[in-house]
Amino acid sequence: MSNMFCIISPANYSLDLYHILYNNELKRLLSRNKMDNVIQIKDDGKNERLEKLDIIVLLDNLRSAYNVGNIIRIVDAFGFKEICFTGVTACPPHKKIMKTAMGAEKYIEYRYIRDSYSAAIHYKNKGYKILSLERTNVSKTIWANDYGEGYCIVVGNEALGIRDEILNISDEIVEIPMRGFKNSINVSNAFGMLAYEIVRFFR
Repeated sequence: MSNMFCIISPANYSLDLYHILYNNELKRLLSRNKMDNVIQIKDDGKNERLEKLDIIVLLDNLRSAYNVGNIIRIVDAFGFKEICFTGVTACPPHKKIMKTAMGAEKYIEYRYIRDSYSAAIHYKNKGYKILSLERTNVSKTIWANDYGEGYCIVVGNEALGIRDEILNISDEIVEIPMRGFKNSINVSNAFGMLAYEIVRFFR
């Protein structure tokens, strides 16, 4: 029996949930600090696995393996086709990746190409549009596009961003609109926002 995970606030547990919760598992999970607010819910088979979307995710020298693991989890959740790791980006199997990927690394296709620019050229030559997630003087908001398949999404280094060489060959550059002082969002969170915006077009 496969399982899925759902985030639930401890203050809002409903008795109606108990018919789908594994009671013993519930007690065990709630007793573990590192699994706070994570409850295992029975998969009754209604969550059919859809065909993967023809979308590539290229990680340009990410420095945090935890961010990589979270991105892997998002890629699996939204059914994107493949992840390409480049440069110093950590690859599975890796303890820190496994901690945040929560097993999702077992269900994705991935490859490693040492140079991120060469990787971008590789996918561009295969007909993918390079979609870079970066704030620049020419970037549009993530809401400004009509998305489809055939994209290679580039996510950049947490401190340095995406390489200029890749930005220069990008077909589209998009940013997360922000209104705060720091104008800074964790790279995996930003990717999740873009990923959600893309899959909305496949409803």
